[in-house]
Amino acid sequence: MSDKYQWMTEQEFINEVQELEKLLRDFCEGSGLYPYESVRTNMNALKDIIVRVHKRKHYFKVFHNEMNISEYKETALYCYWVLKLRPFWIDPAYKSSERINEKFALHLYVSLLKKYNEDFSQEDGINRMHIRELLYSFRFRDITKESMILMLEPYYYEYLKKNDAVF
Repeated sequence: MSDKYQWMTEQEFINEVQELEKLLRDFCEGSGLYPYESVRTNMNALKDIIVRVHKRKHYFKVFHNEMNISEYKETALYCYWVLKLRPFWIDPAYKSSERINEKFALHLYVSLLKKYNEDFSQEDGINRMHIRELLYSFRFRDITKESMILMLEPYYYEYLKKNDAVF
């Protein structure tokens, strides 16, 4: 790690944990798939995810000319690490207990698209077949950090084109 790297403060870490916890609650309540109270979190894995994303943000600053990464890149990194480190699980007694990490990553992915692309809807922007393919890929295919970023970037450029006449 570069000499310039500054570790997250405890407050920054707590804020990230709270934000992810809010997103998990929204996911559970919105999807109706998992009761929020039954979801368990491996805090060591979650801490690892947060630190890895923070370090990657630093990497972009150091090796890409002080570049600040977009929320799209950050979300792609969170998706990648959730899929890789699988911080969430649920009691297998629930019939829909499987694939919570994949479905949560998909929730992050789609939520971001809806946030910045006002004309995006699941019917128009991403169809059910694409969702099934993403879930399958999240579970069984090798997806790198860079490919996860590339999957979201076209939507980012669409957002920029709509909001910047010069772009």
